[in-house]
Parts: sequence; C-alpha cells; structure tokens
Amino acid sequence: MTIEELIKQHIETELLWERKIDLDLDTNLAQIVDSAGILSLAIWIEGAFEFPIEIDKLAADDFSSIRRLATWIRSHAPGGEPVGGGPRP
Repeated sequence: MTIEELIKQHIETELLWERKIDLDLDTNLAQIVDSAGILSLAIWIEGAFEFPIEIDKLAADDFSSIRRLATWIRSHAPGGEPVGGGPRP
C-alpha cells in the first residue's frame, strides 16, 4: 500500500466517521478535517512512520491534501515508508 493509500484509508475510517466524501489525492483536507483531526492525523503519522513530528515545523500547506502530506512524510520519515509495511493499530 502506498503512503497516499494509507493516508486516505486513515482519513476515511478515522476522521470522516459516517460522512461520505469522495477523497482524491488533491482534495482540500482543510475543508473536511478540523484542527483536532489534523492533530489526530499528526499523531497517527508519528506512530505509523515512527518519527517525531515537531509541531513548530509543520505548515498548513503540508496538510492541504493527501498528495502534499505524502510528499511531506517522504521527506521527513526515515526511509520514507511506514514501519513494518503499514500503520500500527
């Protein structure tokens, strides 16, 4: 599973709850995920990719879409891929 697919799956199952939104790689996440959801997403990334996220180094643009977020993860995560081939529960 690609980073983009992992992010999309996490957002659909953990952050959208019952809402049915057709997410693509360039969907504006700011319009569908609130600030608590962004924080939750950052915490999930830390666990799934096993690297600390420095909140003061995050920019809103980094979380603007699945594509941008995946690019950000690849540039910050050791190895750029999830540990163990997928996110931890």
